[in-house]
Amino acid sequence: MAMGIKSTAADLSKEKHIIIGGQINDHAAFLARVPTKQFFTDADIFTRTQVLVTKYYKLDTLSNFWDVYNVEAEALGQKIIYHSAGLPDIDRTRPLIAKPSDLDHLHPPDPCTSGRLPWVRKVNRKFLDLTGKLDRAYFTAPLSLAANIRGYENLMEDMFQRPAFAHRLFKFICDDVLLPHLEMMRKELGMPDLLMDGRDAWASPPMITLDMMDEYVVYYTQYLRDRLDKNLITRGNWGDAKSRDPERFFLQKLKCTPGSLSVSDPDLFELGPGRVKAFADKHNLFVTAGVDAALLCEGPVEAIVERIKFYIDTFARNGQCMIHLNQIPRETPCEHVHAAVAACHTYGRLPLLDNLDDIAFEIPKRESFSDFVKQK
Repeated sequence: MAMGIKSTAADLSKEKHIIIGGQINDHAAFLARVPTKQFFTDADIFTRTQVLVTKYYKLDTLSNFWDVYNVEAEALGQKIIYHSAGLPDIDRTRPLIAKPSDLDHLHPPDPCTSGRLPWVRKVNRKFLDLTGKLDRAYFTAPLSLAANIRGYENLMEDMFQRPAFAHRLFKFICDDVLLPHLEMMRKELGMPDLLMDGRDAWASPPMITLDMMDEYVVYYTQYLRDRLDKNLITRGNWGDAKSRDPERFFLQKLKCTPGSLSVSDPDLFELGPGRVKAFADKHNLFVTAGVDAALLCEGPVEAIVERIKFYIDTFARNGQCMIHLNQIPRETPCEHVHAAVAACHTYGRLPLLDNLDDIAFEIPKRESFSDFVKQK
């Protein structure tokens, strides 16, 4: 399937280009035909599979995402459901803190023994051993962790009607759960300045107000940062297009992740990348443009390629941009991901041409993942 005059992304593979990464979880397990629970509990299988998948798709950044939102909640005692297919998830019918008084009976997890906290540190070490580098470690940001152990509706009610209890819950999460865990990760790796990357998808409009963003998200991100010798961010928020004031929301996200702005589909496409670009230029920001997971899964390939070309044309002319493939769904066709990567490497070659339509592009033909692994 060709678009324009025939060419190959391979010709550009050694050239400087806009980088592309992807959030790959159960899709990697699907490719490797590894049962979900084994994938998310066996550190050796998890890390080796993720490294292979990164190489198979020729991603520029390592895919080292696990089921981030479950780990700290599970260590506290929250029940996790390991599905036969798909990501593990919180048992949302049985929140750990069903009523506010339950917090009084909750014990801080032991970073050395509780749940999969030791597994996360083992995973980080194995990634470091396999690749020779580790630029960050992931954790659940305070609001998303609170939502996962309290229940989202309960937490919203707390924040509106019982703010004193909500702040007590957030302080417990920061002081007794996250800080010991994050400090232990850095200590065991011998990397005192390792970036701690907190994920916070629950902290997204319109589910929360922008005032709540300031009070609970921005504040507790800074609270952790002040106590962990800096180098900590939180991100992963959605809802830019659903907020009443997207520019205010961008500023709040900037406080949580200084120097860069991440906006993902469907919000990015709905807002229009030009609006995001104007804000980024005004504040001299690096932009991460997230591509729609549904588009990646459903295609068609031509639409995937055009979306990436559109975002590169908008954001990448100063080189301050990367493309991110949002949470690649489990059964996404491999050719869709290969096309996305090839599009980024082809249209994103620096310096960009004035007219990207002048660039010849052809969808690469690649072997199956199983055949790729046999060659290793």
